[in-house]
Amino acid sequence: MPGSEIVTEDDVIRKRLLMDGEGSGEEKRVINLLKTFVKWVKDPTADEATFQKMIAVISQCEMTVDKLAVVKQMNQQEADNYAKLHKEIESEITAGKERIEQYQEQLTRAKQIKSNKQQYDVIAKIIKQYPSRDETTGAISRTETEIEDLKKQKEHIEEEVMKRKRQFEVLVYSIQQLQSELADKPPATESMEVDS
Repeated sequence: MPGSEIVTEDDVIRKRLLMDGEGSGEEKRVINLLKTFVKWVKDPTADEATFQKMIAVISQCEMTVDKLAVVKQMNQQEADNYAKLHKEIESEITAGKERIEQYQEQLTRAKQIKSNKQQYDVIAKIIKQYPSRDETTGAISRTETEIEDLKKQKEHIEEEVMKRKRQFEVLVYSIQQLQSELADKPPATESMEVDS
């Protein structure tokens, strides 16, 4: 129908709760049942219909009690489920925190490794500027060979110098001897001039 609103189950429950208040509908039913029962007991002419009506109200009350018991059981199950879910969530949160701590430790180690690698790269670049061990060993060996050759050359030169020195000394001695001999002999030209 146009202009009519669709009534949902929630609306019906809401209306019943508003009409019932805080569960006073069941209380009213029980109070009415008690009044009817007292009236039925006091009235000897009470008919079977009143009795059946009381039995029906009692059945409704029992059904409500059973329904409330089922609701209570379902609520308890839900509470147990929520408690279990809460424990699982707490367990997952704890496991998540542990994983985060592990990841943080791994990240710290990775940063340290990266820092070490960068330092190693810098050191490696510095090392590459210098010759390798084989090259250094070869250079040292060549230098030692050159030193040995120079020592031999030095010894040879020293021997040559000593030899020249001895020769020079002999030469000087010979010159001195010659000068001495010449000094002892009169010159031949002077004696010839005297004779003439």
